Order: sequence, then structure tokens, then C-alpha cells
Amino acid sequence: MDILKQLKEVTLSVLPIALIASILSLLLKSSGVNEIINFGISCLCVIFGLTLFLTGVNNGLMPVGNKIGATITKSRSLLLIILVSLCLGFIITVAEPDVEVLAKQVAKISNSLSESTLIIAIASGVALFLMLSLIRTILHLPLKVILFIGYSIVLILALFVPPFFVSIGFDAGGATTGPMSVPFIMALGMGLAKVRGKDEESEFGYVALSSIGPILAVMVLGTFINVESAGASVADSASHGFFQILLSCFKSTGISFLPIFAVCIIMQLFFMKLPFHKALRLFLGMLYAYVGLVLFSCGVEFSFSQIANTLGATLAEFSKPLLVLLGGILGSCVVLAEPAIWVLTEQVEDVSQGAIKKSLMMVTLCVAVSIAVMLGLTRSVFHLPILVFIIPCYAVILILMLFTPKLFSAIAFDSGGVATGPMSSAFLLPYAIGAAGGSSDASFGLIAFIAMMPILCIEVLGLIYRLTLKKGKKNE
Repeated sequence: MDILKQLKEVTLSVLPIALIASILSLLLKSSGVNEIINFGISCLCVIFGLTLFLTGVNNGLMPVGNKIGATITKSRSLLLIILVSLCLGFIITVAEPDVEVLAKQVAKISNSLSESTLIIAIASGVALFLMLSLIRTILHLPLKVILFIGYSIVLILALFVPPFFVSIGFDAGGATTGPMSVPFIMALGMGLAKVRGKDEESEFGYVALSSIGPILAVMVLGTFINVESAGASVADSASHGFFQILLSCFKSTGISFLPIFAVCIIMQLFFMKLPFHKALRLFLGMLYAYVGLVLFSCGVEFSFSQIANTLGATLAEFSKPLLVLLGGILGSCVVLAEPAIWVLTEQVEDVSQGAIKKSLMMVTLCVAVSIAVMLGLTRSVFHLPILVFIIPCYAVILILMLFTPKLFSAIAFDSGGVATGPMSSAFLLPYAIGAAGGSSDASFGLIAFIAMMPILCIEVLGLIYRLTLKKGKKNE
């Protein structure tokens, strides 16, 4: 378990945001010295928590997902695949830290939508579409067709759902593709794809399809619930005391993690049957993930999100252009320091056989996410309807998908969740909530923008790759 390497990557991800937030909070006097000290404690919890969590995911949850995917495929039982995918999709999403952060902030703003109700709706959507994604691989169904139909239904439904639920729905689609669910879903799908032994596309698309489910689930939920705003703010949890919050996180995270442990034990006893030393290593990794998630949740709840919210509200009053510009800088910091982004850029360079360089891909993603954050904050500050941005962008995405190589389409939609890492939910979203200044409709939607832009930019790169191939063939 390479904890030191993981610690370095996480520190590089959190430290720039922490320094910028601390300096600006002191200069603008939006937070006092005590609040900054609490923020420093929260940052340490977030850093060490994410380090342990990601180490545990890489050494526990990912190998378990891969083994389960291969095992249920070898069983040749469609019923078993359906049941396992439904069960795992639900419990993994319930334990996803990004979903928990989003649900808590929604519950603080809306009196009519509880944290547990939203989490159950999101988890149900992921479970159904994870099942669909696995069946798609088994039956060799074209990914482009399913994505086109899925997002077409989403865009049509968005026209009839309250704007508040449209924003939360698209945010949920990005939040579900977090540090726990993405590695596990990818490992589960790749384990299945290797046994099937078919084309390269079968190794992608699982995250993409799983992202559609929560959007639809939240929108359907919105047709039954009337929005009652409690005021867009993030409560000051520091007043509850650090250890009180820590104990609460141990309990709530334990409840979320217990089903995962139970399913993995059942799979080990009856299906995987790994040697004792290998099984012990996997479960030790899962224990790391649990402790890390506790620390991360405690840090976010104690002061991390509160500072972001206060800073966003203060900057909105002080200078809206500065608020938007700073958001763009923070968005670039998140992309540059996100380990999954570096993996993605290498993947695209390999797939394109060097036609699309890693450096070009990284610059493109940085610019795309920076623009996405600035657009999202502009919408929040001026209370613009989210459909004005979402519908045209996704319409372009669906049209480009018709001309993009199928492998790039799969990678593009999977990449939508790569950029929406823990910092998006824990810092950038509260920052946008503060900037919205009390409007529940304008408070959410930022994660949706961050998830949308990488899809668009990778599709464009896919078209460039196709044109480059055609040009090369003509020259030959």
C-alpha cells in the first residue's frame, strides 16, 4: 500500500485550495483567526482521510470489484448478475462521500427533501443503470444508442421538472462518479469485460451509464415533492465540537459501510473463495477506506464547507467578477491535482496511438473545467435558469457523439465523472451556494457543469483523431 505516494497526490489537491481560501478569508475578513484554525484542522482531516480512503479503495474495493465482476460472469447466471449489480450499485452509492456531501447540503437548504430520501433515490438510480450497463456488455448492445436514448429522455424530462430538481439531478449524476463508486464500478465492469473477451469499448461506459440513473431518479422524485426552501446556507458545524462530529461520522459511515462488508464476505464465502492471505489484504484495504471516509466526512462537516460557503457569500457582495475568476482558478487547481485526470490523459494518448498528446489533453481539460466553473458561478450569481446552459450543451454532445469514434464516446462520457472529485462537492459546491445568496434554485448545478465539459472536450479530441487518421490515409 503506497500511502506516501497517495498522501503527496492528495496534499497537492487540497493545499492550493486551502491556501487561497485562508488568505482571502483573512483579507476580506469573512472569517476570524479561530475559524481559520478550525479550517486548518479540517484540511488535515480531509488530506489524511482522503489518503487512507483512496489507498483502501485501490487495495481493497477495486480488487474486490474486479473479482466479483469476473466471478458472476463465469457463473453464466443472468439472474445472479442482475441481483449482484443491483445490490452493489445501491450500497456503493450510499457509502459514496461525494453523494453524502451533496445530500447534506441539499437537506440544509430544502425543508421538503431529507438527506436519506435523496441518497436512496440516487442510489436506486445508480443500481438500475449499473445493472443495465452490465447487461449491455453481455448482450453486446451499442453504447452510443443507449447513451443517446438515455440523455434524450433526461433532457425531455427536464422541461417538466422544477428547476431545483433539475439542478440537483445533474449534480447527483456528477457526484455519484466519486472516489468510491468509480473505481469499484470500473473494476466490476472490466472484470466482466475480460471474461467476455470482446472489443475495447466493452471496458468503458459503465460509469457513463451509471451517471444517467441518478439524474432520472432525482427528476422523478421532483415530480412528487414540492420545494420548501430553508435558505441557501451551510450550517456552522464547528459549534458542535470536533469530537462530537467525529463520533457522529464514525456511526453514520459505519452504517453505510456495513452492507459493503457483508456483501463482500458473502461473495468470498460462496463465490470468490480467495486464499486467506489475499482475502485478508482485501478486507484490510476496505478498513482503510472506512477510517479514511470517517476522517474526510468529519473534516468537511467541521469547517471545510463552511469556509467555502462564507467566502462565496462575501465575494459575491464584494466583487462578482472576482468571485467568478477565483472560481475558474480553483477549478484548474482541482483538475491539475486530480490523480484520475492524469490516468485519463494517459489512457487517451494510448488509445489515440500518440495522435492526442497527454499535455494537450491536460491543457484542454483544465480550460474546460475552468470555463465550466465560471459558467456555473455566473449562473448562480445572476440566478439564471440551468436549462439555458444544459440543454444546448447536451444537444451538441449528442450530435457530436454521432460522428465521434465509438471508443472516444465511451471514454468521453466516463470522463464526465473524473473531474468531479471530492473537492468539487466539498469546496466548490458550498462556494457556489454562498454565491447564490439565498436562492435554492441557483445554489446547485455547479457539479453538473464540471461533469459536462470534459465530455464535450474529449468528443472534440475524438473528432480531431478521426480527421488525423483520414489525413494520414490520404497521404499514404
